[in-house]
Amino acid sequence: MKPKKMNTSYLYVAVLTILLAMGLALFFRSSTFTVQKIIVQGLNLSPEGEILKLTSGVQGQNLFLFDQEALSHKITLHPLVQSVQFQRKLPQTLVIKVTERTPVALVVVPKGVLEVDGQGTFLRRLESWPKNDHPVLTGIDLKDTVGPGQNLANPSLMAALNLLGQAPPELLSQIGELHVDPSQQMTMYLRSGVEVRLGQANDWKLKLNALFQLVSDNEYKSFQQGVRYIDFTAAKPVIGR
Repeated sequence: MKPKKMNTSYLYVAVLTILLAMGLALFFRSSTFTVQKIIVQGLNLSPEGEILKLTSGVQGQNLFLFDQEALSHKITLHPLVQSVQFQRKLPQTLVIKVTERTPVALVVVPKGVLEVDGQGTFLRRLESWPKNDHPVLTGIDLKDTVGPGQNLANPSLMAALNLLGQAPPELLSQIGELHVDPSQQMTMYLRSGVEVRLGQANDWKLKLNALFQLVSDNEYKSFQQGVRYIDFTAAKPVIGR
């Protein structure tokens, strides 16, 4: 008799589990959880309206069942969007948390100025100088047919971005221009007007840290206005006046 009771108990549990699962499925599929409001967070560069346009078709869908992968792919097609995350705010609000790409340099082209991020992605074409300034990269030949969101994959551009990525943040804010010649020799122009000849390399950390220490030194600051260039192509820096 005991085995029969146990079998009956298991049957009751199985039936209750199935009914509970069906009830939950019907509950979450109900109109109670349809998306009625979309909130976008994390925007600094991207206009909110542009992101909301990319969410068209999501309103009215179930908050738990909409295709997150498809919507994520659609939003990240925007050139300024690196990634997105979704958060549900019950009962009917979808929160989209955007991580934007960060511009690190400007490239001058015949029809304006291009903003690029550290991976060489073309973010925006600007008709005037941006409020948030960045180092200007020169000597880089880019096709003027590229569009926002494309990775420019230009060797000279990537070499310049590699250098900027290794610069101390305090030095980065002092860089006005970085010129790349055809052999990828680097020449930097500080905002103070001083030319810095860096030469060619892949690992720039030692040179850039040494440069920052030099220009931050009080003794250097005492005669900085008479300095025309700093040559870092040799083992020791040479200061030219």
